[in-house]
Amino acid sequence: MTTTLLPASILPGLLEVSLRSRLDVQSLFERAGIDADIVGRNDRFISLLQLDELLYSAFTESDDPLFGLHVGADNHYGNLDLLGNLMATADTLEQGLAMLFRYKDLVVPYLAFTLETLGNDVMLAVASKDPSLRFTATRTHNEVVVATMVAIGRSLLGGSMPVNGACFLHDEPVADQVAVYQQFFRCPLHFTQQYNAITIPASLLAEPLPRAYPKYNERLRQSADQVLSGLSRAAGVSGQVIKQLEIMLGGQGVTMEAVADALAMTPRTLQRRLQEEGTRFAQLRDQVRHQHACQALREPGCDMQALALELGFSDTANFYHAFKRWQGCAPGQYRRQFG
Repeated sequence: MTTTLLPASILPGLLEVSLRSRLDVQSLFERAGIDADIVGRNDRFISLLQLDELLYSAFTESDDPLFGLHVGADNHYGNLDLLGNLMATADTLEQGLAMLFRYKDLVVPYLAFTLETLGNDVMLAVASKDPSLRFTATRTHNEVVVATMVAIGRSLLGGSMPVNGACFLHDEPVADQVAVYQQFFRCPLHFTQQYNAITIPASLLAEPLPRAYPKYNERLRQSADQVLSGLSRAAGVSGQVIKQLEIMLGGQGVTMEAVADALAMTPRTLQRRLQEEGTRFAQLRDQVRHQHACQALREPGCDMQALALELGFSDTANFYHAFKRWQGCAPGQYRRQFG
């Protein structure tokens, strides 16, 4: 298993989201352990834990009940930076979606996309790949994802894209909010579904894109491949740390010194290498603990006290507080969600 990193070039967009939420951006970035000097750079990276801290705060602290819908509706392919330009310069919408499937890890490595043919329609569905991420479990995230797919599609096609249906994981909002949904999507809405998705006519896939530029698209693909390669290299040390933490979980002495010794490094070297990758040892340790806790709590007969000790907590109360900080709810509440 390797840690997932994202290029810091996505941070300007996250800054905008944070500003929309009227949050203290400086405090938020400091809490997430993000240095302002890396904002906008393709050669520096942030971790999924840092992204989760940023977006969960933005999503849950906003006073706008339709915050996700508004953010998603305002999106444009240009907001996706390199990925958006790859999609826009493809020949057809189908080829643009192929760029999304191939290079999505530049922006949303934590999401999985599927395209399914349904008679005369096709359905583009989205699912989270990591259940430990708090922000992907919010209604706001569902709104952002579904509205963004429509907004990006409209911008790729030059302003118009018929949508035959929109699906959402969350329950149906109150009537006046549904009216706002309807105004934007202009199609049947389906709530409490098993996925976030949009359905469009299959004939749209062959629609030429107005900004098609094959030669430029080829150059962009070369740049994207380089960035993905950089992400893979950057994840190297972090991935090794995560692997060691998973091996050591349940034992004694899960410390940076122990992990550094297992990787034949000094603690100082390990700390520096992790800092270069935009993460910290404590964040990776929490990531491993969090993911392991989520998996264990979904299993029937999970012993909370034994799990707390396995994760390295001195008692159940400390585990309770840590899990609530990670997931936004108590471990017992999370376990009840899975029956």
